[in-house]
Amino acid sequence: MKKPMNPAETPPIIDAHHHLWDLDAHDYPWLRPGTPSIVGDTGAIRRNYLAGDFLADSAGLNLIGTVHLDGGFDPRDPVGETRFADAAHRAHGFPNAIVGAVDLASPEAPALIEAHQAASPLFRGVRQILAWHQNPRLSYGVRCDLMDDPAWRRGFALLGPAGLSFDLQVFPGQMRDAARLARDFPDTQIVLNQAGMPDGLIDGDLRAWRAGMARLAELPNVSVKVSGLAMLKPDWTLTELRHVMDVTVGAFGADRVMLGSNFPVDRLFRSYRTIFDGYLAVTRGYSVAERMAILSGTAVRIYRPAALSPLHERNLTA
Repeated sequence: MKKPMNPAETPPIIDAHHHLWDLDAHDYPWLRPGTPSIVGDTGAIRRNYLAGDFLADSAGLNLIGTVHLDGGFDPRDPVGETRFADAAHRAHGFPNAIVGAVDLASPEAPALIEAHQAASPLFRGVRQILAWHQNPRLSYGVRCDLMDDPAWRRGFALLGPAGLSFDLQVFPGQMRDAARLARDFPDTQIVLNQAGMPDGLIDGDLRAWRAGMARLAELPNVSVKVSGLAMLKPDWTLTELRHVMDVTVGAFGADRVMLGSNFPVDRLFRSYRTIFDGYLAVTRGYSVAERMAILSGTAVRIYRPAALSPLHERNLTA
């Protein structure tokens, strides 16, 4: 049996990519039975995942804050998810920053951005999944040309002046377009999600991913979240995680790298503790300053999370 961690003995951590959802109160179309998904059958996570569930999964880790990402919430009311996450913060002290969904190509994008900001002082950025892949099993069913679409780019141009970041989820084959986007909008912070979706984990050929990461690393307004590897390689090994981390840190530097659990999606494949045990293990070889940046510092700088303090302590004493 694995010895429980003492949170006081582990470094402070920010989970920069997780979701909460309430299926009793809201619609999440991608979780409906029979809906195709990159992760396969979602039956095991087709239930409420609330603050108490997250705290139970993350017990034993010195979490000081989290970032809530849009979780496929009802597209008819994307701002409803920001209100939901903000209510969780008021009740439990987390999440400490919120990234919500906006269709930037929509004529309603300006009003939606303003509505998200009005719904919560924790609103920090927008995510619109752009991950298109020639393999339909991996594709998210999105247009392959959105980053070049004039209407979409007009919506994207609203983010920087509003002080908002963009969470970018693309595959390696899209990284050339992503680099052009980052170059065209140098004042907009872009956060590459899920370690750049390294599809080469599936067949062992990571050359395209490494080349794409090097290209994006040239742009100072791009940072990276290492998370979600199990969506592509459910049985990823510590060796594979270490390679992904070393390539990412080597290209971007530790001060542009952060970590996320991708829970409860990755709960389909392994425990929260196993994921963060892996992160803690593969970052031990870095300097103290580099490790602190990866575990929490980069997320603090990029997402400006509010009211940071040990999550489990604050909830035990609430």
